[in-house]
Amino acid sequence: MALQILHEAWGPLGQGNKALLEHPELKRIADYHRKTVAQVILRWHLERGIIVIPKSSSPKRMKENSQIFDFELSSDDILQINQLNVGKRYSVKPTGYMIHPIYHKLMKLFIK
Repeated sequence: MALQILHEAWGPLGQGNKALLEHPELKRIADYHRKTVAQVILRWHLERGIIVIPKSSSPKRMKENSQIFDFELSSDDILQINQLNVGKRYSVKPTGYMIHPIYHKLMKLFIK
């Protein structure tokens, strides 16, 4: 029996992580498609069947984040992006523990 569970990318843009948004390989792919790195990342999620809900308070970025339906990534693009995975998480591990030690200490103050 298939449960048909859909995955959602929580913080699909690495919560604005500069190293991610300036990654040379992602930049190369983005330049080829005349898109931003953020648009390439969002498109990569969509093409893998993952739900994306990027957060932004900037009207310019909100518009940019919605302009990802006029291009497709090639299988080579997807392969290159897939190979970038180093297992780094920018927020919460699947176990629920915060990555950054300061976050972990702060959470202990508020959650008992």
